[in-house]
Amino acid sequence: MIGVSGSVRMRWGVKVPMRDGVHLSATLYLPRIQDVPAPTLFLLTPYIAQDGHDRGIYFAEQGYPFLAIDVRGRGNSEGTFQPFIQEANDGFDVVEWVAKQPYCDGRIAMCGGSYCGYDQWATAKELPPHLSTIVPTASAFMGVDVWMRNNICYPYVMQWLTLVFGRASQDKIFWGNDAFWIARFREWFESGKPFKELDAMLGQPSAVFQEWISHPTQGPFWDRYNPTAAQYSRISIPILSITGMYDSDQLGALTHYRSHMVNASEESRARHHLVIGPWHHGGMRKPSKEFAGVQFEDACLVDLYKLHADWYGWTLRDGPKPEFLKKNVAYYVTGAEQWRYADSLEAVTASTKLLYLGSTGAVSDIFRSGSLDEQMQGSGHNTYVYDPRDLSIAEVESTLADPLCLRPTFPTED
Repeated sequence: MIGVSGSVRMRWGVKVPMRDGVHLSATLYLPRIQDVPAPTLFLLTPYIAQDGHDRGIYFAEQGYPFLAIDVRGRGNSEGTFQPFIQEANDGFDVVEWVAKQPYCDGRIAMCGGSYCGYDQWATAKELPPHLSTIVPTASAFMGVDVWMRNNICYPYVMQWLTLVFGRASQDKIFWGNDAFWIARFREWFESGKPFKELDAMLGQPSAVFQEWISHPTQGPFWDRYNPTAAQYSRISIPILSITGMYDSDQLGALTHYRSHMVNASEESRARHHLVIGPWHHGGMRKPSKEFAGVQFEDACLVDLYKLHADWYGWTLRDGPKPEFLKKNVAYYVTGAEQWRYADSLEAVTASTKLLYLGSTGAVSDIFRSGSLDEQMQGSGHNTYVYDPRDLSIAEVESTLADPLCLRPTFPTED
């Protein structure tokens, strides 16, 4: 089906063949007038291709053909959805198929956040010849921030698996139902049943959930999802990594960044730029001046679509370097309410200081419960009892305006 919207043409239901005969479904956005092949962008998403509609219109208006593609087994794509593990090979096949299309000049870029940031790294590690640049945003790193942290898996994984269950969008169930999910997770907690029964309690037995929780430590199972040191060393295309200081996937995004910087060549490191803004996970779609009661100034409101366009103009069209990227690392300083720049992430920290946790003997006094001292203090100590069945704190949190303001908010796009 072909549609026209202003200066953009849209083709719905484009079939992209994979090496095993499965076809992924894409919506193609083309500039209304395109005289010659052009660099082409694509988004590979499990959140249904229509989620990329606004982005497709925007970039097609900038002169870039754009494809929003359902991952295998989701939306209108064929095959079976196996979260994360399938995207490396499929991403490679998409790149090389798009490169042969008449609207494309052979230069391909990817975009997207969260899962769609992860699948950019997964694709890049396979080194498709026509992949020219990636812009991974809020990128997940399997086994580090998804679906566990410090070897502890969180119940939220079942909320996310519900979102991507089947082929249709479950967004109404996923978003705006915090009270429902809190009640169900609490019901499981108070039942005393093991974590492995959470999926059954929610009415959705999940083989994926059971497989993931059966590997509670970082190791070969999780390593197969992420690039290896050798693969990071071979990724030499320009990269723009974007994350937020309140991003629930910041740990994943920075693990990818640091792994690439440690293993890549000096020339490749020079092509990798990092932006850290005062944003939470969803705020990297459209930055806001407020998060969890913290207020920021106008400087935080970076037009991330424009930053993407400027980046693609520089890396794909030999245009000028984006003005925003004054050095390889751009980071926002709250309080000062300004962007600052450094040549490396390590250079952001001017100095470090070792502080020791000390006891005042007044553990129940909110104003004098402890101290941080430059010198180790004497033998004073405090004790506390941890009781996982004590729900008194949860009762307080339930009265807050947004009790889940700091929970992982996966997914998002940039």
